[in-house]
Amino acid sequence: MNFIKNNIKPFLLTSSIFGITGYSYLFYKAYQNKRELQIKKENEVEFKDNTRPQNQYFGLSYGFRADQIVLDRLDSGDLIFMKFECMECISVSDIINCSYSQFTKPYPHYDSLGLIFRDNRNVYVLYDRFGEIVIEDYAEFLQNPFWNEITIRKIITKQEIHKNLKPLFYKEDYKQIFQNKSFIPIVLQSTGLIDQKYINRLDEVYIEDLDVDDFPFFINGTSLGPKINVRTKRNKDLDAK
Repeated sequence: MNFIKNNIKPFLLTSSIFGITGYSYLFYKAYQNKRELQIKKENEVEFKDNTRPQNQYFGLSYGFRADQIVLDRLDSGDLIFMKFECMECISVSDIINCSYSQFTKPYPHYDSLGLIFRDNRNVYVLYDRFGEIVIEDYAEFLQNPFWNEITIRKIITKQEIHKNLKPLFYKEDYKQIFQNKSFIPIVLQSTGLIDQKYINRLDEVYIEDLDVDDFPFFINGTSLGPKINVRTKRNKDLDAK
């Protein structure tokens, strides 16, 4: 019932654009994606590395050691670049919002930017998911079915980032911080790594501008490490076989 209720509003929009046939296809596709995800979660013990009881499941039936190595290396302030596979979303509203965000974005490749935060309990990802700001456990983040590509660049700096990011990740009402504001400027400013003379120019920054070794707005001694490819479309194709 909740699945149907959550898709009433998208129906009003899609019915005028696609008609009943189009909406029915999106509804079936979303339902199928949700069912496949439920099956994987129910059987994750068969897929994850069970050599250690504390090992996590990262959403694929192979490659868990590589994912664990990446997880162990992540630290607060590292950046995640994402590209969505909209037709793999698990609700009609997400398919529509994802497709709309791709259609209207001003940059050619990536769909969203994420920020890593590590504390003594876990590693978390803050990111913009189809217009909604969310924080997810890193392993749960990777389990989402709608990834086309995920790339990580580590922040290289001697500055203390963890303390700067605590207010952003520990606030219960963290979504209010981003209300009616651009995501990227807030994320970058929260790291404490932006040269003061560029603070008022952060609205000019697109995701692709950060996919470089030397971002010019950083303070001296700060750079971004080489790309770490965590997910590609090929990962999903191999996992389905």
